[in-house]
Amino acid sequence: MQGQVTFVTLVVVACAVAAAVTGSASAQTEVPGQAVVVEGTIAMAVEDDFRSGRATRRYLLQPSGSSAPYDLELTPRQANSVQPGMRVRVTGRLHGSVLTADQTDQSVVILDAPASGVSNQAR
Repeated sequence: MQGQVTFVTLVVVACAVAAAVTGSASAQTEVPGQAVVVEGTIAMAVEDDFRSGRATRRYLLQPSGSSAPYDLELTPRQANSVQPGMRVRVTGRLHGSVLTADQTDQSVVILDAPASGVSNQAR
């Protein structure tokens, strides 16, 4: 009888742990980090990988009044709507130095077009 009680207790504990883990996994669909709204200027860096023949665009957001830019993660549609030199307001999540824009198109608002004299070419 003692063995059956121990077995039943173990089964109950295992089910409780499995339910907690499943609940935690489904709750992790949100991007971690602090919710923020940041205004700043878009910059872009193009990283060329000549071996594979690929280029990767990295977007940066230089916040107004701050010296440290954020790595900016955008959806493809958001990335197509911005250009280097644009002043924007981004609503998203900040995790360390990475700012991930919310998935909605309204999370990236263009405040000003690129300043004249700013080239779209990489420097």
